[in-house]
Amino acid sequence: MPARNCEIYAAEAIRSVARQTHEDVHVLYVDDGSEDQTGEIAQHYLTELFPARHTYVHNPARLGKSQNIWAHLRPLAAGFDFIAILDADDQLADSNILREMAAHYAAGKDVVWTNFFTDSGQQGQNSDLDPTCSPRKQRWCTSHFFSFRSVLLENIPESYYKDGKGDWYMGACDVALAMPVLDQTRNYKFIPKLAYRYTMTNPLSLHNSTPKLNALTSKLQHTNALEIHAKPPLPLYQPRSPLPAPPADSAPPISSVSGDITLSEVPSIDPAQVWHPQAARQLGTQHPDLLSALAVTADSGTTPLQLLSLSRIISRHAGRVLYIGAPDTATLVVALAAEASVTCLMAGPRDEQALRARLALLGLDRTVEILAAPKSKVQFNNQDCLFPSCAALSETAPFDVVIVDARAEENEGTFAVVALPAISEYLSQTGFHFCTLLSRNEVAAQVIEQTAKLTVGLEQCLGGIGGTGIVTFPVAKD
Repeated sequence: MPARNCEIYAAEAIRSVARQTHEDVHVLYVDDGSEDQTGEIAQHYLTELFPARHTYVHNPARLGKSQNIWAHLRPLAAGFDFIAILDADDQLADSNILREMAAHYAAGKDVVWTNFFTDSGQQGQNSDLDPTCSPRKQRWCTSHFFSFRSVLLENIPESYYKDGKGDWYMGACDVALAMPVLDQTRNYKFIPKLAYRYTMTNPLSLHNSTPKLNALTSKLQHTNALEIHAKPPLPLYQPRSPLPAPPADSAPPISSVSGDITLSEVPSIDPAQVWHPQAARQLGTQHPDLLSALAVTADSGTTPLQLLSLSRIISRHAGRVLYIGAPDTATLVVALAAEASVTCLMAGPRDEQALRARLALLGLDRTVEILAAPKSKVQFNNQDCLFPSCAALSETAPFDVVIVDARAEENEGTFAVVALPAISEYLSQTGFHFCTLLSRNEVAAQVIEQTAKLTVGLEQCLGGIGGTGIVTFPVAKD
């Protein structure tokens, strides 16, 4: 429980933990240089409600949550099964949530989180993560109430809590903690309960005490979050040795145990994984530049099956290709579209420069039109989001194939809904294929449901990009 100048919230935050039905709890309470009565109030209630089950730390001066994680939480982590983060001005709203989390850890999960609501009545937007895609390429959806297996904390380098100047992060510290934890596993569990009450109205919260980007985020938090997401992902953690293969003539029952893990805990194999190697081999033969493109990109989260699907669509339908999204995926699309005319619409100079550098290194820059377009608000069907300006596209339109990578957007569903009408006037009148990459097919289904009500004469294929995303195209005429 990190705390700073939250005396009016401190007692109820601790009481909310005491009301939990899961009693095997130890509270690490860090008073981060408070200038009010936070420390005195906390010590009173910790002594009363958690005798011999708490550690109280007082910093004479403020360190910030990231440095406190390194200095105070990390040294204690090895003694516990899992760690959950409760800010000391917030509360747990479900008295059974720690018990439920503990059950998931006992069943083998590595990261468990819930949804939240605010003291202003707003509901959080937390959700599942796609385990087939890097969490750094998905939207932030694991904020509160976040917990993780304690062993994952030990593998995070100190530099992951610091910015490029070597200073400890003072904003987006929840992201700085969660991202390297999520890197190390794909064994996630999202509990869709409003189990955490987030005090949005605290005037001393970072999102209220520094210049705002929106109601829940300050500019400092946003800037730090972008830098944190850009750090290279940590490798997957392998805590146990693989299970020995059973003798061919004696298949063990499902409840049998090998070492400290039951066979029922072994994760099932995604059927698509079987086909990825074959897709990769075919892609390597058809697109010699693709392997080089992969070598100069970060983890774009794009699978061989997705690339194979895009390759087929481009080769069959494209004279002109438009790509909108992150520069890493753009590099791969350019490598797939060597025979087509490609335009890449980048959201600002930074992405434009990143893409130009990659393509120049590969020798692919001469065949591509790269446009930098600042984002502006676009509205469609009472929804709005920031979308790159399309005004510059008139010089290279119309497009036969459009590829929109919405996976890195803060609200990818709205971005995907807005994309088609935003680009509509630049589509080929003789036919087009509009490909939308999304992190989860649940989001894709919602996008289809919304756009189907407002468009006519279009087919929308859910899962049309390697089993994911959406491909939209005109209905064939008789």
